Amino acid sequence: MNNKVSVVKCERYSEVRSAVYDAVALIGGIEKFIKKGDKVVIKPNLVSKKKPEEAVTTNPEFLHAVIEMVEEAGGIVTIAESPGGPYNAAALKGVYSVCGINKALEGTNARLNFDTGFTEVHFPEGKTVKNIPIINPILDADVIISLPKLKTHAMTSYTGAVKNLFGTIPGTYKAELHFRLNERKSFCSMLVDLHECVKPTLSIMDAVWGMEGNGPTAGQNRHIGLVMASENAHALDLAACRLIDYAPAEVDTVREAIERGLVADGAEKLEIAGEDLEPLIMRDFVKPESHFNLLKLISLPASLNARLTNALASRPKMDYNICVSCGECARCCPPKAIDMSSGKPVIDEKRCIKCFCCQELCPKKAVMIKRPLLNRFMLKFLK
Repeated sequence: MNNKVSVVKCERYSEVRSAVYDAVALIGGIEKFIKKGDKVVIKPNLVSKKKPEEAVTTNPEFLHAVIEMVEEAGGIVTIAESPGGPYNAAALKGVYSVCGINKALEGTNARLNFDTGFTEVHFPEGKTVKNIPIINPILDADVIISLPKLKTHAMTSYTGAVKNLFGTIPGTYKAELHFRLNERKSFCSMLVDLHECVKPTLSIMDAVWGMEGNGPTAGQNRHIGLVMASENAHALDLAACRLIDYAPAEVDTVREAIERGLVADGAEKLEIAGEDLEPLIMRDFVKPESHFNLLKLISLPASLNARLTNALASRPKMDYNICVSCGECARCCPPKAIDMSSGKPVIDEKRCIKCFCCQELCPKKAVMIKRPLLNRFMLKFLK
């Protein structure tokens, strides 16, 4: 396995070009990954229509730097993403525009993908899923470069390089997978299967500005000041989790990768090139409310686990002072647990699978994360 991760300081996006080039140079240089004439798909994180300054999506200046680097090596670049919600040309046009991706292409020969076709790929090596629908530009590429953003995540605690590949699955199929795999462990196992199926050539993380708290879209911006890169997305995630003070076992995509032998079993075993990671650790990085769970701190008989897991689990809650009743939460809800018949969204807690898609895709940050009172009270005394 390749456990090498580069870490380069970058205080602001005006300096990102040199940081991106340096990060890739430290793991072999772009020529190691790209030959002249290669069809290169760059897959940023464009989860929804968010402006660059919101620190939700891959920054356009970051993307521009990667495009320039790839084109200098002779690659033919396409930008491709399947954002949250519908996967059609109109939706893609809106996301590209608001996220600043059109501007990122200025002065380059890169093109935006509007092909909304996909192919179901048989992946017999999968542990949790063996058939995966993948958008066509990913399958047509010679080289795939993933540009994740360093953020927390309400469902998975952390989103990074491996989770970024969820945007290679077309629109409504993402909701179907959330519905089928409604437990965090099985969902994250699927994400590792997906990564192993897609196998990006290179992952370069935008960690100049990231997000803490109730990410991936409703948290707080956090300056991190780094660019990180690796051939092994699992190693990149392990390093990023160390940076924001997550233990490997706290992030199921990382834990799963370690159990499968896809990465070293601890950040101290990674080969870090560039900055020393340890002095950079952000021990005050705010975790999402849903990350804290009483069951992580106490041991219970298996017969009680399922019932208590549901009782103590964090869940979405509407803030009607902010909600504009646009209905986006109801449209994106995998189990259709949100009713709009009263003119405002009402969550059926019995049907809710706690995937937090509503929280992730709400354009107004009107969906909060509610931790049950017992969970909050007991954690206060058991931490």
